[in-house]
Amino acid sequence: MITGSLGRDAVIAVSLYLAAILAIGYAARRKRSVETLAEFYLAGRQLNGPVLLLTLYATQYSGNTLVGYPGEAYRLGFSWVMSVGFMMAIIVAYLLFAPRLHHLAQQYQFITPGDWLTHRFGSPALTLSANVLLLAAVSNYLLAQLIAMGHITAGLSGGTVPYWVGVVLLTLVVLIYETVGGMRAVAWTDSIQGLMLVMGLGGLLVAVVPTVSELTEVTTIVAAKFPAKVEVPTWDTCRNWFSTLVLIGISGSVYPHAIQRIFAASNASALKKSFSVMVFLPLVTTGVVFLIGVISIAQFSETGPIEPEEVLPILLTEWSGNSPVLYGLSLLVIVAVASAIMSTADSVLLSLSSILAKDVLATTILQGATETHLTRVGKALSWILVAGLVVVALNPRLTLWGLTELKMEILAQVAPLFVLGTNWNKLNSRAALSGIVTGTAAYASLLATGYPQPWNIHAGVLALGVNLAVCYIVNQVASSHTIVQRPDLG
Repeated sequence: MITGSLGRDAVIAVSLYLAAILAIGYAARRKRSVETLAEFYLAGRQLNGPVLLLTLYATQYSGNTLVGYPGEAYRLGFSWVMSVGFMMAIIVAYLLFAPRLHHLAQQYQFITPGDWLTHRFGSPALTLSANVLLLAAVSNYLLAQLIAMGHITAGLSGGTVPYWVGVVLLTLVVLIYETVGGMRAVAWTDSIQGLMLVMGLGGLLVAVVPTVSELTEVTTIVAAKFPAKVEVPTWDTCRNWFSTLVLIGISGSVYPHAIQRIFAASNASALKKSFSVMVFLPLVTTGVVFLIGVISIAQFSETGPIEPEEVLPILLTEWSGNSPVLYGLSLLVIVAVASAIMSTADSVLLSLSSILAKDVLATTILQGATETHLTRVGKALSWILVAGLVVVALNPRLTLWGLTELKMEILAQVAPLFVLGTNWNKLNSRAALSGIVTGTAAYASLLATGYPQPWNIHAGVLALGVNLAVCYIVNQVASSHTIVQRPDLG
């Protein structure tokens, strides 16, 4: 754990960052001229250039990546190199539907993912089913960020800040600047976080990644003491790799907060340029944290097993004592990791608030309410929802990676509504609804019967296969009997 001056300096550095982002939140509030849903939740659809790129980048990388991934590399060994491909797969999946979805969002003024579903399929039952799954998945995701907040503050402060204080304090800061500044504040803070993350991890890449001879020595130590961590992957492992690649690629691209950033992009050119840069960023983000995890296997070989979430804090402690440069880089990474967790939490919270306010309450008990009133209700719901999740986060039962897999497998059942919905004009609502219901039921059944990974393939991926098969069959049967009027897909 981090001790001594680094622990104290980490607390000071993170405190200064928290003060800065609170100021950004209030600055974003002054920039907002009207209190509409589009202004609060999409920054007036004006995200462009570096801000759009960095907010998309920050959305993709969270506490799960920066704290959980080094721990997974430490636990699994060299096979975790596939994590770099996992993050690249998300960009590939984006390109399957994001450009067309952005065009339609600009034309029809979508605010939430539910707006797209209503426009495309015109089925209240389908929109409700999808929103239930989206809410379940992103609530899980938000919970993971709250847990990561506690781990990172306790670990990176050397115990100076207890776990529960980290959860409560960082969550409170997120609630304040998100409530005050909305999407614009979130995007601006994401930009700062993205820059710090690139600089911090890039610096560590240069400073601590071993030379060829040193990497050979690390490999030799790992092979001698933990041979299973350097073995050629078995067919079972390769199946799991492919399963995870599909799961993260497809599911990661349909996060509600990622969809809303597509809606918020000012133009198609800015969106495409952002994706063209993002495809390379896993090399300097996921690639670096993978190497950190591998190095930790050799470094901790004499100390006995440690918890995966402790890998990064312990390594930063040791590296910071090697030179003033590494000390400064370690502090920068500490602040970047804390801000990455917070930036994901604020994005997820904003999406949860918008779905509950616009897609749930505005269609039920608040029908006819003004956008100003719905925005205020959405803000209040943020506080209520987070209060409940904080209680759960104070007594966590799952690892960060376990929470990641769970939410990804839920999101996988919603993905066809975006990927197929934008590319298959003949897809009808009955088929889409049948697919999502059957896929979700298949996933729940596999979990309930104790088969989370049959044949080393994620239950959510198998359920996605069922989802797609049912969707295709029902659509073909319906199409042979009925001519359906489809909406304009641009």
